Amino acid sequence: MGYGAYRHDDGSPFFHPDEFDITLLARPRDIAQLTPGQVSRCIPVDIDASAELELSLPALVGDFEFDWVVATQERLLLPAARLREAVGVAGLGTEHTLLLRDKVAMKRHFSAHGIRVPEFTEISEPIQAAELLDKFGQIVVKPVHGAGSADVHIVRDQNELIGLQRQGFGSPDRYEAEEFIAGRQFHIDSVVNNGVPVAVSVSQYLDSHETFPLNGQIRSHTLDDGPDLELLLAFNRAVLGCISWFSGAAHLEAFLDDRGRPVFCELGGRPGGAGIEAAFRYRHGISLLFSSVLPQVGRNVPDASDLARTDQPATGWSMIYPPTLGRFRGYNALPQANWLLQLTTPYRPGDPVGQPRRSTDAIAVAAVCGRDSREVVDRLAEVKSEIIVSITPE
Repeated sequence: MGYGAYRHDDGSPFFHPDEFDITLLARPRDIAQLTPGQVSRCIPVDIDASAELELSLPALVGDFEFDWVVATQERLLLPAARLREAVGVAGLGTEHTLLLRDKVAMKRHFSAHGIRVPEFTEISEPIQAAELLDKFGQIVVKPVHGAGSADVHIVRDQNELIGLQRQGFGSPDRYEAEEFIAGRQFHIDSVVNNGVPVAVSVSQYLDSHETFPLNGQIRSHTLDDGPDLELLLAFNRAVLGCISWFSGAAHLEAFLDDRGRPVFCELGGRPGGAGIEAAFRYRHGISLLFSSVLPQVGRNVPDASDLARTDQPATGWSMIYPPTLGRFRGYNALPQANWLLQLTTPYRPGDPVGQPRRSTDAIAVAAVCGRDSREVVDRLAEVKSEIIVSITPE
């Protein structure tokens, strides 16, 4: 998201220029979208080169003095923590941030505090996961600092592992292998105050999200009342209780295994992506984005009791992938409905349409509301059927 997304419902910015002197570090293309007066100064950076960015940030900011450093993307959490330490400002440092970003460090931490995590091992090449594969018959291999489900591999036998060994890893990041948890996967999104969730939505994934097939989608819906909801709410409280120093927005990925037991997957100290922000804001009256930045400027998260809706409507979202490859020409038809909370259409005429490689490579992102999960799923299907695009083969 560009800087313009960090606004209240009335359109006013989270960081009003009358109150804050803002230096924005961002991609040049995001800087180009700013309107005059939004920020005081801009520093163009390549945020995708996060390893180099962590070392270069102190030099990039030069002699500017700061009171706060705010990270607005998952891949920037660690660079921001190291910048705080380099320039000597308050806020989360590297030690705590690693537990929200490094998949190996976080599993060690939560396991040591009694949270069930998949059995895992850090690896430098795929073949080192052979023993874990023999033990469980199916494993997951992924980057330690990965995001957007990029370069995640489910390995089902030794032949697939050998194939991955020949192919090699897709990034220079460290990697881990972990047991595959058979069951259902969920995301639990929270506004957190010192390790205590003050507003929570529990949602179930309906689709696999390690591959992104053409004309496919990744969907999620909030859980209706019932034992699964209560079990996962309790699990979320237990996980967040292990990081009592944390305030902000949290995105917990968890499983209920084939025996209905909760298992930790990973935890992000940031808002979830896709349509989660729009759905959560509608459901609870609180912005996860705003809740994520407030503690980074020394302020408390919103008081949920003052803002929450009384009916807690069901919500869901979908990331919809292109039907074919080629050159994008336009959106010929798009849905419109009062229950459609968000419809993001990122492609522009002339854009190349390649094979999606990350969960975010969607041709549309939708968020909807409904009476219950069944109606939400039906409405997500309606949205997908009504999106008609024109793509010219190449």
